[in-house]
Amino acid sequence: MNSQTTLRRAVLGCVVAIAVATSAGCAEIESVTAEPYEPAALESTGPDKPARIILTDEAVDRVALQTTEVKPLGKELTVDHAALVFDKAGKPWVFTVVGPRTYLRAAIGIEEVQNNLVILSAGPPAGTQVVTVGAIELWGAELGIAGKH
Repeated sequence: MNSQTTLRRAVLGCVVAIAVATSAGCAEIESVTAEPYEPAALESTGPDKPARIILTDEAVDRVALQTTEVKPLGKELTVDHAALVFDKAGKPWVFTVVGPRTYLRAAIGIEEVQNNLVILSAGPPAGTQVVTVGAIELWGAELGIAGKH
């Protein structure tokens, strides 16, 4: 046998030894499984009614939820345009604050829109807190698509 053949066999032997040692070491590593993150829980409010949405503290922080209140304007009520969410049939809604980290979709009627102000023909009473920033994320949570990235 010549020295080149001997060298090739030695290199091949080292490669095989390293592969065996590496694969044996990998087999001993435990796999880690992550628990699924659920940013929101839904509670039924009755058949054919919107679900109550309860967010985790982390979800509230991540979304940076902001609210405003339903305000009187003469005899009418108003909300910021940012609070509006429309369902697939085009019906307008707002998400009301019903408790700590807890929200409920409420139907509204729109009388008129003036710039960023919506004059309501129906909806929650004056003083009710409604979500502006984060309303669409609440809608996604209610539809069951939140946190499914």
